[in-house]
Parts: sequence; structure tokens; C-alpha cells
Amino acid sequence: MYKYFSIALLVLAYSAGNASAFWCFSCTTFNSTNCLVPDQNVLLLDCPPSPNVSEITCYTRIVGRDVERGCVTALEQTERDNCALVNNCQLCSNENNITCNGNLFPHGRLHCHQCEGSTNSTCAEEIQTEATPCLRFAADDQCYVHVRDNTVVRGCLTENESCSNSRDCHVCSGNGCNFRHFESNAAGSVVAQVQLLLGAMLLSAFAAKKL
Repeated sequence: MYKYFSIALLVLAYSAGNASAFWCFSCTTFNSTNCLVPDQNVLLLDCPPSPNVSEITCYTRIVGRDVERGCVTALEQTERDNCALVNNCQLCSNENNITCNGNLFPHGRLHCHQCEGSTNSTCAEEIQTEATPCLRFAADDQCYVHVRDNTVVRGCLTENESCSNSRDCHVCSGNGCNFRHFESNAAGSVVAQVQLLLGAMLLSAFAAKKL
């Protein structure tokens, strides 16, 4: 009799544990670009039940410049408490068995046009499509267009910070601002035009003096 009673208790405990389990996206953009906006079941994790977690199930936060997603049970109590007090950290609750931590985060993340190609490719032309979210996050991030030799690269400055120190690179602020065509020799052309203008003015002044 005692044996059957023990088995019944184990079954009930197992059922209760499964009932309180939940699913969350568990990943980081540090090693998976799909974590930026996860839509693959391979990134889902069956989170273990916990007596310390009730209505809150999943979290999303920024660690360094990367997005991290996971089960709230993986956080320490102090981390859960501080998440509501700091920026770039969000707790959420699954509803109707729908995983809650799969949205783009933070919501104000910069969008830039991102492509690479030759100076004769569509990447070199004025971009007509929508900009896409930057993989790394920084509050002061910018977009860029880099033209060097026969290659055009568009993207987010957080992934190519050296670009800001290059004369072949055009940096701008605002979602999708790097849509225009940018020529690496544009600055050189302006200098040449100024030199020609100054030369013409000096030549005119010299001719007038002789007259």
C-alpha cells in the first residue's frame, strides 16, 4: 500500500512540475545573429519550474552591446529585482502559451541599410528598400557608407567603428540615413574645384594689373 502511495505522489509531483514549466527564447547575439529577432524553435528553451517565479517567465536584456534572452529562473533574485529599475532590461509573462521575449529589443534600436558590393552593384545605388536593425546596440550608434577602391559597404558604426576615422567613410545619424549614393572622391573633387577657382581669380587679378 505504501509503495503505491509513493508512486502516486511522484506522478502528481511530476505533473505539477510540468504544469509550472514554461518556454522562453534563450540566446545571445554574441554568438547567434538569429537572436536579434528570434523566430526559430531551436532557440527556445523549456525553462525549469521555480517556486520563486510566479507570473514573470522570461527576460530580455542588453549585456555589453549584445541582446541576451532567457528564462527568468536563470537570473539571481537581485538581477530580477534590478531589471525593473535599469534601462535595457525587461521581464515579461507568457500568455496563452506564447513566448513573450522574442520582440526586437530595445524598441528604439537604430536601423541602417546594410549591404556590400562593387561600385556597379545595387549597394552602390541609392537604396529604396527599408533599413534593417543593427546587430549590436549603442545609444549613440550611427549609420555609414564606406567607399574604397571598387567596394561599397553600408552598415552600422557599432560593427565598423574605425570607419569614423576614414576619409572614405560617410557617417550619419538617424534610421536609414545611409541610403544615398556616396562617392569616396567627393571631398577631393571639392578641393580641386576650390583650387581651380583660386587659380582663376589670381590669373584675373594678374591680368588686370598688367592692363
